[in-house]
Amino acid sequence: MNQRRILYVPGMKPKPPAEWHERMLLRCLLTGLRRTDPVVAAELETAREVFSLVPWPHLFYTEVKDTAIDAPGLDRLLALPAPEARDIEEARHWQKQLARFAYLACDALPWLTRWIADPNVKATLQDSLRYLENRDGIAARIRELVAEALQAAAEGGRPVLLIAHSLGSVIAWDVLWSLSRQRSGPAAVDFLTLGSPLGLNFFRHRLLGARAEGRARYPDNIRHWINLSAIGELTALDRRFADDYAPMLRLGLLDSITDETELYNYFRGAEGLNVHKCYGYLVNPHTAAAVADWWRRAQD
Repeated sequence: MNQRRILYVPGMKPKPPAEWHERMLLRCLLTGLRRTDPVVAAELETAREVFSLVPWPHLFYTEVKDTAIDAPGLDRLLALPAPEARDIEEARHWQKQLARFAYLACDALPWLTRWIADPNVKATLQDSLRYLENRDGIAARIRELVAEALQAAAEGGRPVLLIAHSLGSVIAWDVLWSLSRQRSGPAAVDFLTLGSPLGLNFFRHRLLGARAEGRARYPDNIRHWINLSAIGELTALDRRFADDYAPMLRLGLLDSITDETELYNYFRGAEGLNVHKCYGYLVNPHTAAAVADWWRRAQD
């Protein structure tokens, strides 16, 4: 049996049934790998138990997303080996650049949010605060679920790649920080963040450990950290983490932080181009290259 483990922590919003969601996530990852590294794709194809989803949104939301909603977008995404011209044009459109500037201003000056943010952004911030403030103990329950999955994945010293999308990266960070304080869980994991908001003040100031000083502020159980942020992102607004988390390198808490920001997420759903969509990140060649590199380094 293959000893490697890939653990995926999704972002917010209601998700499809966990079994279907996990199957589609792996399908996207395998498609990207076949285009980038067919050898690793074939090995993962025969060892599907390596990949698993932590379905925390089912603790957070009462509704379950209809699988039919994303099906057309998935079909297009998996059929196209690269973005079309219209995807690139929309991702780079001046309106997205202006929105990014406006929301970065909100992150620096939170009082602007009530004037600038649209209803969807305000709803997302409220969901984020529900987790960050641990309302009704929801964050503790979510972190427990993720921690148990991570500890099981790393059992016996197995190599683990922790992939986290959007708010899932905040949850993953909190879990890693907690486990490093408890001296439990994996000695070190490789961390791949997709469309992560961990660079924003709104989240950084609310992370577990944010009020600590020096080494105590950060988890010490990350080996290599790769951060992918697509062009046009309005969730991962601060797209480069190597500067924000440079103290971790200086303190010797991890070996590397790498930002990759010249990539396109070309998922198109019912509402048009969604440069933040999880499936679009997983099929991306940058993700495939990161996974393939980890796979080869984590030889049994």
